[in-house]
Amino acid sequence: MGEINAPVALKEQDLLHRLRRIEGQIRGLEAMVQRHDTCHDILTQVAAVHGALGKVARMLEACSMAENMMQLDQTIEWDLSSVRDVIDRVLGRKT
Repeated sequence: MGEINAPVALKEQDLLHRLRRIEGQIRGLEAMVQRHDTCHDILTQVAAVHGALGKVARMLEACSMAENMMQLDQTIEWDLSSVRDVIDRVLGRKT
């Protein structure tokens, strides 16, 4: 994730866990299509994948914002969860 201070860095294990779960959901989607499950059921799973990807995107947005702020002021250690909360509040997103 680049050279940033530990308090700002994404929790790599959390991100990898989320990505692996999404990978499993995608495999599940493939199986649903092969089994000819209903479009409604497949769409429900697509919505779950979309939501999971949204969470990953918010994590990365917060990390990117924190990295950019740190480049402006190298003396501050940014709290990534606070940055993510601000992004979510501004954009009206649920966490």
